[in-house]
Formats: sequence, structure tokens, C-alpha cells
Amino acid sequence: MNDEQLRAQLTGLHTALLCDVMDSLGFRDSSFGMHIRPMEPSQKLVGAAFTMRCEAVDKAPEKPYQHLLVAYEDLGDGDVIVLQCGDQVSAMWGELLSIAAIARGAVGAVMDGATRDVEQILQIGFPVFAAGFSPLDSAGRQEVVEHGAELRCGNATVRPGDWVVGDIMGVIVIPRQIVEQVVTLALAKDAQESTVRDELLHGEEIGVVFARHGIL
Repeated sequence: MNDEQLRAQLTGLHTALLCDVMDSLGFRDSSFGMHIRPMEPSQKLVGAAFTMRCEAVDKAPEKPYQHLLVAYEDLGDGDVIVLQCGDQVSAMWGELLSIAAIARGAVGAVMDGATRDVEQILQIGFPVFAAGFSPLDSAGRQEVVEHGAELRCGNATVRPGDWVVGDIMGVIVIPRQIVEQVVTLALAKDAQESTVRDELLHGEEIGVVFARHGIL
């Protein structure tokens, strides 16, 4: 499958189903954590990870946002920005960064810190998953220091190009090397769950259904 086919398939699969498949393959740390949530329940996120790591600072650097601006030059179509934030106080993300990301073809952002400009971002329809909201600017508090490298965002290790999927249940990462296998297995499991759902709706005993399919 090419990236567009993968994106289309992943968009139709929810994170719990994908996590079940990855658990079965031995990848048990796929979730970013319960604290990283969408701005609103309907938001959905599917794309390739574009990583940026921030560090805390105690004053504005001589050239603020220098590495952030460099990182944006490499941002491209279908990317999901994954931010390892430098603090849990200020907002590393906002409306203008969202607009600039859309212009570069990015499809969303995930961070283990805060965002701001919530109403404005919702109005433009850019999916943002964050640990919370803060009115405080990142200027003089945290700076992007690196992009395009492996990082830790929340509870998950993310590498550039890994697939990131987010929905109302949270955000997960799928290593690029197993994404096709995960999609294939998830589609099969989804079909099995549909069968189990139908049997339960028709009144069959849950123990009998579980014994038959091994799914609950």
C-alpha cells in the first residue's frame, strides 16, 4: 500500500482496534497517554510523524524561534507535527502555527504540553491533540531545539515517518515498518467484531460468543 492508501484505511479504523492489533504483535506502548486529548471529540488525526523537540529556557534567546522556522522548511504534505514540549506551563502551539502548518500540507499536531488559541484553531478545523490549554506564550519559556529525530511524546517513542492516529480515545503511534501488517490485521479484526456485535444483538450468550470467536 502507498501512503494515500494507508491513510484512507487508517482513517476508517479506531485507535482501540489498532492498539489491540499492536498488543498482539508485542508493541504494547503505542499510546501517547490518557492526558493527551483532542480539542473536541470529533477530531480525527492520521498522518506521518514530523518530530520537533523543545527545551525549557529562562529567557528569550537572541534569535527566538530560530529552529522552529528551520523545521517548517522541511514540513510537508500529510505530516503530523509531534512536539515533545519543554514545559507544562506555556503553550507551544497556537493559531498562527496551525495556519502555517496547513499551508505546508500538514494535517494535524500532537504535543505532550499545552496549546492556546483554542477557539481560533477550532474555527480553521486543524486537528490538535494536547495535554491541556494555556494562555501563556512559549516565548522566553521554551524553544524548539531539534527536529527530525526520535523523541518521547507523552508515553510513546516516536520516530520520523511513523504513523500517528488520533481520535476521541487518544493518540497512538504505529512504527512505519509494521503499519501495513497492522492495517491488514485490523481490517480482519474489525470484520470479526462486526460478526460478534451482530450475534450479541441477536441475543446470543456472551460466553458462547466469546468461545466461538475469542473476541470481547
